[in-house]
Amino acid sequence: MKLMNHQKALFDKVVEYFDFLGWKCEVKDDNKRIAFTMGIRSKLKSCRVIISTSENAIQVYAVPPVHVPPKYYPNVVEFITRANYRVNLGAFRFNYKNGRLCFHTILPLTESVPTLKEVKRMIVIPILMLQKYGDGLVKNMLGYGNPEADIAEIDNQ
Repeated sequence: MKLMNHQKALFDKVVEYFDFLGWKCEVKDDNKRIAFTMGIRSKLKSCRVIISTSENAIQVYAVPPVHVPPKYYPNVVEFITRANYRVNLGAFRFNYKNGRLCFHTILPLTESVPTLKEVKRMIVIPILMLQKYGDGLVKNMLGYGNPEADIAEIDNQ
């Protein structure tokens, strides 16, 4: 029972953050998941954000609205691998079965419920990473990118 209370407290903290910002979201799975679409400043234009709470973690996924065509998998995988070397919290993930990618963060839970600041960071980082690397992702998804050069360009911004 204690774990369920912890999960509810965590979910309530996420909702508190959304209320603070005035954001609208969809609550799913008996108050275990929240989803919303967010506009971003990159060629990706937007991303779908899914926040999942469980007994032992909060996980956030920022998913672009496009799939990677199979012939460009190698470029995109190299690009996100190079990007992941630069990221301190979270990582890009790629699904070879369907060409979907996302940026994912996870906050393992301790005995106390995370602060609003910690929850905010877990939610904002995936969005910011898709915004930061979005233009390079699009170039590589469409086959005219160069992963090494595109990451170097981002590093120099």
